[in-house]
Amino acid sequence: MARSMSQSDGRVRHRQPPQIPGSGFLMRVLFVLEQPEILQALQQPEGVNPGFGGTSFTTVRLVLALAQDQPGAASTLQLSIGAANPPVAAFHGIPVVDLTNTTNQHWDVAVVTGGSLDALHSGQLRLRSTRLLAWIRHPYDWDKTRKAKALKAELVSVGKAQYLSNALIAGWHHHIDNLFCAERIRRAAGWSGDHPTPPLQRRQLRIGFMGALVPSKGFHQLAQHWPAICTSLRELGVEPQLEVIGGASLYHFGEGHPRLPCAQDYGNSLERCLGTELGRSVRFHGTLGPERYRLMASCDLAVVNPSGQGEAFPATILEWLALGVPVISSQRYGCGDAMRYLLTLQIGNSGQIQQRIQGYLLQPLDEQHILRDHCLRIAELFSAQQPLIVSQWRLLLQQPTPRVKVNEHLNGRIYLLLLREWLVMSLQSLRKRLRPRG
Repeated sequence: MARSMSQSDGRVRHRQPPQIPGSGFLMRVLFVLEQPEILQALQQPEGVNPGFGGTSFTTVRLVLALAQDQPGAASTLQLSIGAANPPVAAFHGIPVVDLTNTTNQHWDVAVVTGGSLDALHSGQLRLRSTRLLAWIRHPYDWDKTRKAKALKAELVSVGKAQYLSNALIAGWHHHIDNLFCAERIRRAAGWSGDHPTPPLQRRQLRIGFMGALVPSKGFHQLAQHWPAICTSLRELGVEPQLEVIGGASLYHFGEGHPRLPCAQDYGNSLERCLGTELGRSVRFHGTLGPERYRLMASCDLAVVNPSGQGEAFPATILEWLALGVPVISSQRYGCGDAMRYLLTLQIGNSGQIQQRIQGYLLQPLDEQHILRDHCLRIAELFSAQQPLIVSQWRLLLQQPTPRVKVNEHLNGRIYLLLLREWLVMSLQSLRKRLRPRG
């Protein structure tokens, strides 16, 4: 197979059409990893995220899932992980390539995420591949769609709402959900499945927030209302406790604040919002490893990114739901992929968080139990998609030419044909009604 990529501008150019994958054809696929340190931290293939960004974890998870899907002689994908100065040479049998020294290597397909796409576009990273897949992680991602177009890369979105937003600016493209496994989360949490003692009965309500402590994840929107939320709960005889899991270091951002795990300016604004509650009802745990799941399982409710801004896939929401913890969040962007199943906990703005908390707290006990069981089923719904997702990726990676878009939508011509048939039938029906009788 002829493969060529200009090292000066990063554009993929075909010298001849690639071969159609078939029996005996081995396709070389490179997944570029942004946080290679995860390869040392993730000791077990079936483990949970050890405390890295979701982009890096889902990249590793997908490579492992694809490798497990084609054991031994059945292999048709030669999978590799690429990173700059990786800490290991192999990861559970999968070769790890140092991208600072790949001048003579050619790949049938290279898969890059946002940071690597930036590096390719700027010339800091050089790859040779027949196809380039830009696996993007934000809604309305004007920057990454523009760079992908310049590099002649195929776009892959990870969430349903995110896909639609990017389709509006870049047209039809690939969409495959991220892998999610509820059982991994429960195993890491030592989860028993028992319903907790009701908050009103024990006079305490524990609320969790998990996410990087950066403005885009929206913790400040909860912090602005937290003192008022505390006042309202104490009036009901319930003491609130807010467990904040995550720090700016999750995405390698600086944590320059002396007391909070975030940047100086952001931490100062959070302190102003929280006031005296900072030393009373709010605990910051920073970025945690797998131990965070036991803490999550002890919470009664969770709040996730109140505006939904920047979310592509509801991974954080699903992790809470996998433990039976109801989530308050937005319907916007990736949050809506899961929150569409939680009508009573959706919010249109952060000012509604207090109302949703009180609404849950004052529900009859049997309704709380029903809601928690419903949360488990939502997580199972997403978890059940894992074999489908792996098959979709295999279809995407091993397509012959001409290629089609791998997503849940029909192509435009099919919609036009359906519309034409509907118009013909409607016109025929109208003619029958207007035909003179007798």
